Amino acid sequence: MVDEVCANFPGLIPVVKGNGYGFGRGWLTHEAIALGAQEVAIGTVFEQADVVAQPVTPIVLTPSLDLDSVRVASHVVLTVASQAQLEHLLAHRPASTVVVKVMTSTRRHGFAPDEVAGAVDRLRNGGATVHSASIHPGLSESMSARRSEVEALLPSVPADIAVSVSHLDAEQYAALRAAQPARNFSIRLGSALWHQDKRTLLLRATVLEVRPARTGERVGYRASEVPGDGSLLIVDAGTAHGVMPLTNGDSPFHFAQRRLPLVEAPHMHVSMVFVPAGDPTPAPGDEVDVQRPLISTQPDRIAWH
Repeated sequence: MVDEVCANFPGLIPVVKGNGYGFGRGWLTHEAIALGAQEVAIGTVFEQADVVAQPVTPIVLTPSLDLDSVRVASHVVLTVASQAQLEHLLAHRPASTVVVKVMTSTRRHGFAPDEVAGAVDRLRNGGATVHSASIHPGLSESMSARRSEVEALLPSVPADIAVSVSHLDAEQYAALRAAQPARNFSIRLGSALWHQDKRTLLLRATVLEVRPARTGERVGYRASEVPGDGSLLIVDAGTAHGVMPLTNGDSPFHFAQRRLPLVEAPHMHVSMVFVPAGDPTPAPGDEVDVQRPLISTQPDRIAWH
């Protein structure tokens, strides 16, 4: 599936930012290189450590005002999206290679269209190299509307500058490239690349201990009351892994298609859950399913089956 995505998106820049989409930035960067990537996108200047030692160019997506205090490897490509960020970069890293971000309907980062050419000139005159312009449409509109927004903003970007886009499917990206054959386009993909078919991705935790419990017993750090007769399970996943209750307060743990209630909030590396008497009960060493977004989890290991 990943190979298919790569084939459908010429100029692909894999995104490995944050927690590396559940795989870790270092591991995912290695995989991106194996796919032929020469550039990868990271989230911030603080995410370089797992990437800079590998034979690939990191592109930082989020602008920074910390360039006076953070050591940035010379081959890292930085992003600017405002006059203040631009001047900060020229004051502290004037020889940088830079992405100029264009404001879109998201209203998050970016120069207004009539400011882009001036920002490019200011960077070049200040000693920087302009890598590309970035146009990042939002997610609320249809794919065709996103392409239309990109096309509407293209005239603001000088013709000699490459354009990096995102949030387009293969059909709309191909249409964009066909309509603008003189432009050099790339596309940044994260979720669409690494999480294309989530049926192949499972989060699980291992049961470390199983103990009998009776109604009303007090257990755990907070002396929580056991809700009934049954078993207490200690599983090896907690807040350090990004495991926490769901937004509605439910437990994220499941076994045999039954939710396993939390006895108390997860701890750093383990969680305590309850199995009512008569329900299927895992044994020590068995695995339970974990219902959490991959973009906010930190697994201890990755296993392929």
